[in-house]
Amino acid sequence: MAKLLGKSITLSDAEAKLLTGKTDFVLLPHQEGVFLLVDSSLLSKKEESEEYSNIPKINLDETKQEVIGLIRKEKLSDLVEGKFESTLNETQKLALNELLKNGKVFVFKLNESYKKGVYRVKEEEEVQIEQKAKESENFNAQEKQIHEYSLDKDGFMIANNTSLAKELSFKYEQKIKEGILKGIKSFDGYYYLIEQKILEYYMKKAAQVLNEKEEQILEELAQKMNTSKILTKIICEFLKDEGELLEKKKGHYKYIK
Repeated sequence: MAKLLGKSITLSDAEAKLLTGKTDFVLLPHQEGVFLLVDSSLLSKKEESEEYSNIPKINLDETKQEVIGLIRKEKLSDLVEGKFESTLNETQKLALNELLKNGKVFVFKLNESYKKGVYRVKEEEEVQIEQKAKESENFNAQEKQIHEYSLDKDGFMIANNTSLAKELSFKYEQKIKEGILKGIKSFDGYYYLIEQKILEYYMKKAAQVLNEKEEQILEELAQKMNTSKILTKIICEFLKDEGELLEKKKGHYKYIK
């Protein structure tokens, strides 16, 4: 008789023998008091077999979008391999596996020396190929007044007071929830709202540049990334928040490997 012990299920020798050769299963509710333990490889093929015709069909499309949304809006520290999966239910885990197989989601490492990477959505890495560069994606970009930066032209906005920060958060609340935009408040009192795609692309680029030389000043880093100093500063604020970067003094950064 199978027994549930915490999060583990123990089987008798006879029951274990039935599962010989199989390693990954999905537990599905069938009816009151009845559950189905299904080989995960059969879920995508169950329509082809009458033997599994009584198993409820699982539509993973919505769940995939749900998982993509989670990946886009969670902090990098919460997307580490192993940690992220522990927050998902079985259907979400299955959806994640499918997303990895079709390349929609991939594992990204800020540093190749890391044993584990973080889950990212593919489009976020390819932003430079898929869209026209913003004005601030250029080291020689002209510096503007705070209120002149925009999502359309620069990919980010800046609020220099609490009331304006709240206004931006309210105005773009839905896009923030969907993971399209991401905001952060820095220690200097500014609130930055940036497109997630641009943020992820340049976080990776900054990590690569800093990996070659772990201590750099803002202007040096911006030049190597070919981004404006203000965009570089915003990227650094997010890297600091993730624990990947230390600002030893204003505009002087040290990469934490």
